[in-house]
Amino acid sequence: MIHKAIVKTITFHNPDNGYSVLKLTEALTDRAFTAIGVFPKLSPGEMLEVEGEWTKHETFGEQFKAKGYKLLAPDNLEAMERYLGGGTLKGVGPAMASKLVKHFGLETFEVLDKHPERLSEIPRLTGKARAKLMLAWHDNQSTREILYFLQAHNLSAGLSARISKHYGADAANVLKANPYQLAEDIWGIGFLRADAIARKLGFGDDSYERIKAGLAHALTKATEAGHVFLPREDLLEKALALLQCAPEKIVFTLDGLAVTDQVRHDGQGRYFPPYLFHSERGIARRAAQLCFSPKAIPKGLVNESIQAAEAAFGKGKDGRAFTYSDQQKAGIRDAVGRGIFLLTGGPGTGKTTTVLGILEVFKRAGLKVKLAAPTGRAAKRLSEVTGHGAATIHRLLKFDAVQHKFTYDDLAPLPTDVLVVDELSMIDTVLMYSLLKGVKPGTRLILIGDPDQLPSVGPGKVLAEFIRSGAIPHLHLDRIFRQAEESLIVANAHRIHQGIAPVTVPAVRPRADGESPGHSEVDARENSNGNFHFLNLGDGLDAPARIATLVAETLPARFGYSPLLDIQVLTPMNQGPLGTLALNAALQAKLNPNSEGLDVRERVIRTRDKVMQLRNNYDKNVFNGDIGFVSSVSKTARSLTVDFDGEVVTYAYEDLEQLSLAYAVTIHKSQGSEFKAVVMIMGRAHWVMLQRNLLYTGITRARERLFLAGQPDAIQKAVENNPAVARNTLLAEALREEIGGYAF
Repeated sequence: MIHKAIVKTITFHNPDNGYSVLKLTEALTDRAFTAIGVFPKLSPGEMLEVEGEWTKHETFGEQFKAKGYKLLAPDNLEAMERYLGGGTLKGVGPAMASKLVKHFGLETFEVLDKHPERLSEIPRLTGKARAKLMLAWHDNQSTREILYFLQAHNLSAGLSARISKHYGADAANVLKANPYQLAEDIWGIGFLRADAIARKLGFGDDSYERIKAGLAHALTKATEAGHVFLPREDLLEKALALLQCAPEKIVFTLDGLAVTDQVRHDGQGRYFPPYLFHSERGIARRAAQLCFSPKAIPKGLVNESIQAAEAAFGKGKDGRAFTYSDQQKAGIRDAVGRGIFLLTGGPGTGKTTTVLGILEVFKRAGLKVKLAAPTGRAAKRLSEVTGHGAATIHRLLKFDAVQHKFTYDDLAPLPTDVLVVDELSMIDTVLMYSLLKGVKPGTRLILIGDPDQLPSVGPGKVLAEFIRSGAIPHLHLDRIFRQAEESLIVANAHRIHQGIAPVTVPAVRPRADGESPGHSEVDARENSNGNFHFLNLGDGLDAPARIATLVAETLPARFGYSPLLDIQVLTPMNQGPLGTLALNAALQAKLNPNSEGLDVRERVIRTRDKVMQLRNNYDKNVFNGDIGFVSSVSKTARSLTVDFDGEVVTYAYEDLEQLSLAYAVTIHKSQGSEFKAVVMIMGRAHWVMLQRNLLYTGITRARERLFLAGQPDAIQKAVENNPAVARNTLLAEALREEIGGYAF
């Protein structure tokens, strides 16, 4: 439905996302009505063509929900006068607007555009006032030109608002010169979308701008798959498949980009995005600087510290005093004497107790220590198990959103003697380089990780390459301690690592007639190690509903868990019948069905919903993987606030694509986190993703109980499928080259 209308008043306008509430008057009938939707900043008198549908709001009554709009030039004297005097032109009020229209009539806009000298015809309009009027007119017309340009190329209202906000008055010129710039500058606009806009603007298949953007897109897609570089043949093949243009033009463009270092070429047929080329080599160079041994700590003090740490642990359940293994003691002594040290191991192998011994040495030596991890939840867990405050790497290095750089870097390094970093497997090439730039030579750097977990989401595989290089001092703990063996979670994690199927407690049984859900699904039997349960999903058709009941009713009733704070549902993927989208819909309907919310792309985000941040947002100081709870929703402002462990963040409507519901999250997104209870889905619907490190990573997220839901053959497939992580990276070679033989 389309209406041609004049803006009467602006009831509300959010400058961040364009959401507006307008009072309009229909041009043909003078009928007044309310319109809601995304609009540019308008003024009374503006003429629009709005497309949408009528809706009825429970409080505000009948409203026109606009899905699109088109700006029209005022076409009658009344509309022109309202437009000029309605606040559109800074410093021009109704009286001046009336004078202009009365004197020039329908020629008013033409006079302002082409014959400003005629303004002298109006009595008492001084030269200074005329100059001020023309400046306001040109500023206004520049803004309208952008909006006309964007709507002429069928860009959505929301996208037009984002483009206008980013580029300001230069938006139209940027798009005319190179619309592919959108893919680089605006998150959520990739090559394909920019290419569609460029085609409408007349850019050809073999234009330089298109081929350059296509090559950049091919490299970007490779980095999203974890690669740091692409071989020349692969890059050309991917670019040709994308661009479908003359191969020789792609080759010519690539060679030109390499000459100017817009794409980095290492002389061996490998092509890198420049930032990854510098990051990978920078890691090796910085790690080499740290390998020079710092000032030694006296052996007597080290031994005293180890004994003190042992005494602090007290006695175990069997009454025996805690003692470190010979391997742990050797590791503590080695770690505190190195400039850089890598400590790895699986669950139950004593990583935490070893770290506590290392920290005791540093404490007694009077060294200043800082602790960090890649995500907020990982930092919180590190703080809990060590008793020392820990921060995310981004917060530790203090990212400056204005200058778009870390405050602590090679010019202003961290003021600390020791830095301990956990969950190294999650750290990608770029973040590792930033971390090392912030650590001055002479600082002791202790890196901790589990090499059997999934690699980082970002490009590279830093932990695996550190180990493969053989150039970094390294201790791998491989003995499972007796106390840890009492947990089936720990035992099964190691069984899976060895390619052996997990052992489960018979955890499910049919619900008896009249039995409450709190006593079904999970068997009441307990034993000393019965914390690993299996739920057979059968054909999986009712899986989301069963999982929702398990989380919302069964586990809280049986074990006293909070569905929101203690239980986390994990699954391999977002799409499909057992993906996060389907599971979150079922869980939200069960746990939070009636709260006030906002419609966001075929989903609703409600007050009290559990949500996750999907990408780093330095302006808001929230980062990829942070989990919080929606504390308030404003339908009027089309915004909401989220509480991330005390950090309250406001999201405008256009920013909500950065959030997802987090009742269920992917196993990849759960890395670095630990939950009291994990419900992990692994079924036939995930067949293409089933592999050992995925299953292992999900299992090791559970601290007290693990509920593995799926089909036995799917779980067996995951156990047996153990492909090598294939990522193009040369970090190990760079480390060997930079460090050489002096690290040891």
